[in-house]
Amino acid sequence: MSLGGYLAQLIALKRPQRIKSLTLIASERLAEVDPTIPSIDPSVLNYHAKASELDWTNREEVIEYKVGAWRLLSGSAHLFDELTIRELAGGDFDRTPNPTTAFNHALLQGGERWLNRLDEIAAPTLVIHGTEDLVLPYAHSLALKAEIPNAELLALSGTGHELHRNDWATIIEAIQRHTAF
Repeated sequence: MSLGGYLAQLIALKRPQRIKSLTLIASERLAEVDPTIPSIDPSVLNYHAKASELDWTNREEVIEYKVGAWRLLSGSAHLFDELTIRELAGGDFDRTPNPTTAFNHALLQGGERWLNRLDEIAAPTLVIHGTEDLVLPYAHSLALKAEIPNAELLALSGTGHELHRNDWATIIEAIQRHTAF
């Protein structure tokens, strides 16, 4: 999901013999920036700018921050379940020695020689994306579908970057169909 899908594209190009099928969820293309594809919504950047002011050792502060982020990234298709998200955020905090490592993926570099080669991906590919994704807007999924040969697209109407529990059955069913060959 998200960055994981970006990395999966890289692996599918670098080691195609190891990939039987590919599922990309809320992912961007392994390609140069295309100015016609919207980038991250400013509201997400503005929200995460507050992270530098957070006391990352304060459990309640971190939970509030994470709940706010989930709320922002959830989309409108389902009611926001604050109690469940609060419990998940608390569990994350309790298990994580350094919660700021959740942002390390922003430091990822390299792989330039693999850019703009999505047409070389041979594995059957399923693209799953929410239509209200503020991190990687839905246009990213359309580009993936267009650039990866024979890719299929499952659009999750009203879903944001964070997947909702009520979408899991649809997602699981699509992945089962996709991988049943």
